[in-house]
Amino acid sequence: MIANILAGPLVELAPMIAGHVAPGGRVALSGILANQADDVYEAYAAQGLIMDEPVIREGWVRLSGLRSR
Repeated sequence: MIANILAGPLVELAPMIAGHVAPGGRVALSGILANQADDVYEAYAAQGLIMDEPVIREGWVRLSGLRSR
């Protein structure tokens, strides 16, 4: 699952987006400002995704994670 939208909608849609990630599947989230990354990270971790370290570039963040099998 790939989503490139603002942090607010990513947090609000976390249950739906994470729900579409199959066991063993991955999620990639972007469009996130560095100061908003923690909220998005926590929203997806709370949905049971194993989140990777954030990747930060020029003030923007990409978050990725894995649905365990």
